[in-house]
Amino acid sequence: MHEAIDRVIEAGQFEALAEILETARTPEVRYAIKQIARFADGDEVLLEQAVGWAKRPEAVSRQVACGLLPESYRHDSVGTISLLLRLADDSDWTVRESAGDACGRLLRKDFTGMMEVLREWREHPSENVRKAVVIAAMKAAKTRRLEWAEPLLKLIEPLLFDRHPHLRRNLGPLALGGALLFYYPDMTFEYLVKWSTSNDEQVLWNVAMAFSASAGPLLVKKALIILRKLSLDERRYVWRAVAAAMWKLGRKKPEIVRPELTRWLEDERRVNVAREALKYL
Repeated sequence: MHEAIDRVIEAGQFEALAEILETARTPEVRYAIKQIARFADGDEVLLEQAVGWAKRPEAVSRQVACGLLPESYRHDSVGTISLLLRLADDSDWTVRESAGDACGRLLRKDFTGMMEVLREWREHPSENVRKAVVIAAMKAAKTRRLEWAEPLLKLIEPLLFDRHPHLRRNLGPLALGGALLFYYPDMTFEYLVKWSTSNDEQVLWNVAMAFSASAGPLLVKKALIILRKLSLDERRYVWRAVAAAMWKLGRKKPEIVRPELTRWLEDERRVNVAREALKYL
């Protein structure tokens, strides 16, 4: 497929390229984006091409537009961000994910400038745009730049209250537990301790679910400090999040979690949490 992609790009036959990409897998789409950028005559042309791809009806074409935008940002940051905002709220979820990924790439390229943009997007009425902020933070966290840890945590902090299902599923388990807690364990744990003092049940849900992801087992003893506290919350929404975190931790660290849950069975304040978690262990 690479040969076919190269052939139509060199010939400028983008209509044919769109047809090829409709049946392509993600690696081929990424390859096409790189080749389009390679053959483009400057960043100005790239933005024009991104605008053209964004107008096409196929979702994969709009994914291509997302992939081109990080390269056009240097030429026209305002035009690039305007188009990226529209794509972040696209009707197709694959395009929205690609837009979030592009936001993350731009955040790594221009941390200060994109932080200003993403702070504004946190207040956007569309949950899709707010979710792009979370995705961007996850992508930027992978750099392990220690000086970025606290700004990224502060970036997503206001979104801890957001109850939209698509956003919260990405925030607590993935952005916090899968990225920030994994790449910046000390700073993120400090923030989780602070957030655990909130009375808002959505904030507490996110804190608990942060320990359900890949970083949780690495910090299991510290995680239990917070989860013991949250397990006393009488709101079902909160204690079930604690139970979910406990059974996921228990699968990785049974020698630590099972004895803890056994003790909780003897505590009438925590018995429901323990029973729920032990169903899955």
